[in-house]
Amino acid sequence: MNYVKFAKDKCSGCDLCAEVCSLNKWNEVKPAAAAIHIGREPAEYFGAFTCSVCDMTHDQACVDSCAQDALSYDADAGVVRVDTQLCTMCETCLDACPNVRVDREAERIVICDLCGGDPMCVKWCPEGALSWEASA
Repeated sequence: MNYVKFAKDKCSGCDLCAEVCSLNKWNEVKPAAAAIHIGREPAEYFGAFTCSVCDMTHDQACVDSCAQDALSYDADAGVVRVDTQLCTMCETCLDACPNVRVDREAERIVICDLCGGDPMCVKWCPEGALSWEASA
């Protein structure tokens, strides 16, 4: 299975990955609605950069937490899918997994789908902080 790997020592915090992700998923540049999020840990201005994006090697806690069965694991693609018709925005998946994001303005759950096997965040990262890796 493939996943997006983050190298914090290479990240400049430019947020281009989130901009490209939101543009690819929603046809608008809206980093808050991206499936990837770059942050700082521990301090906002002085800590190392962190990256929150599903690494696809998880135990699918988000799927298990969904009482509405709105989340399902697509084993062929190796990603979690969101059924927007079933999702009630209860946000239990957010509590179950730190990589699930929510776009409150559009009232939608956002989970990485690896851009159909060609992650835009990896392609557009100018620093090479993101790479496309095969899990063991």
